[in-house]
Amino acid sequence: MAQRHAMIELLWKGTEWAVRDGWIKRCALGLAAITLMVCLVSPWYEIHVRDDESLPQYSFFLLKKGAIPQRGDYVAFEMAQSYADRVRPQGPTRPYARVGKLWLKEVYGVTGDPVRVEGRTVYVNDRQVATVIERDKYHQPIEPANLPPVIPDGVYYLGLPHPRSFDSRVIGLVEAKDLRGVVWPIF
Repeated sequence: MAQRHAMIELLWKGTEWAVRDGWIKRCALGLAAITLMVCLVSPWYEIHVRDDESLPQYSFFLLKKGAIPQRGDYVAFEMAQSYADRVRPQGPTRPYARVGKLWLKEVYGVTGDPVRVEGRTVYVNDRQVATVIERDKYHQPIEPANLPPVIPDGVYYLGLPHPRSFDSRVIGLVEAKDLRGVVWPIF
């Protein structure tokens, strides 16, 4: 019993500075405030960490859930199997497709925008937005997606300037129902 009492006293002396200076109390209050704030805004906002090379200049993003995107906005969408299946020619599963994961892309085209594919180059609003590479990093051939001449209601052309971006140039237009919201890079 005496040993136990001595151990408790030793532990107390080791933490006395934190209690005296209030450091632990301030940290606990700060963590509680951050947790409360996250819980209060979570129905409308999320924070995401980038886990791919699509937007290498940013690592953290704030997602506003359900926001309707405009041309030039970054958006988050869930990669559905149907998008991965659109990649032509059909063949072995592409490991980089990451079906079910959240993807971040820029809105290049919205309802009513004209789309044109010339060879392997894609234009939206007469602006070159992408060139489809001939083979992916696994040496599988890739063809441009079947795109309509005008973007219909309820879908978006999403892309990034990265030459190997797995976006609307190969998966086609992305449906609004699969968008999670508008994304803002934090840093």
